[in-house]
Amino acid sequence: MGSKIELYEKESQEFKPFKHFISRIQVMRKESSYGVEVASKWTDILNQTLVDETYPVIHPIGQETFSLYAEFTTGVFEYTLDIDGATTFIKEKNIKPIKTSPSNIIEAVDQGNINKDPNRIKPNHKNPVMVLQSRYLTNNKPYCINGNHRIFEAYRNNDEQIEVYVFKDLEFVPFFYDVLSKATYFLEIDYHNVVNDKRYLLHNENGAFANEFK
Repeated sequence: MGSKIELYEKESQEFKPFKHFISRIQVMRKESSYGVEVASKWTDILNQTLVDETYPVIHPIGQETFSLYAEFTTGVFEYTLDIDGATTFIKEKNIKPIKTSPSNIIEAVDQGNINKDPNRIKPNHKNPVMVLQSRYLTNNKPYCINGNHRIFEAYRNNDEQIEVYVFKDLEFVPFFYDVLSKATYFLEIDYHNVVNDKRYLLHNENGAFANEFK
């Protein structure tokens, strides 16, 4: 199956964040008393914090960012990630990469994000190979946000190992470039917790990621 990136780029421009938030809030409110509490918190965030946020986000010139698209019933949303900022975070926290066989990580590469003609590839290795794996952003599958070509080339060359930084849920929150990306991510966690009557990634029964949104 071919990449949907071009389609996502186009459709994401028409996404209405306010409409999406209201849709999620309405569902949560009908689910349970817990859902009512969480919905109320997100209503306050929507009306007080997010009402003036601009979408789609304008990517800054000279700064490497990455767009990760999510399909919702309300449309396609563009999560924006700060790749340069992620590299700085890795250095500041002294995070170590894993060493893995390229065959173990090749599934993280979106074929629509690579140029398979070596003569047209412009190497840019200032930032390391980074992969996200999220229940809420990538359907719990690994997805490369930087270094697609390096993974692909290592796989094609049958290299024994490649160094990859892998980030699971919550670990990549500092990488979100804009407020709406972070808010939508936390909203989706709360929404799924309410609908499934679970408390994934929370420490208590009455918790919510709406409480942690700043």
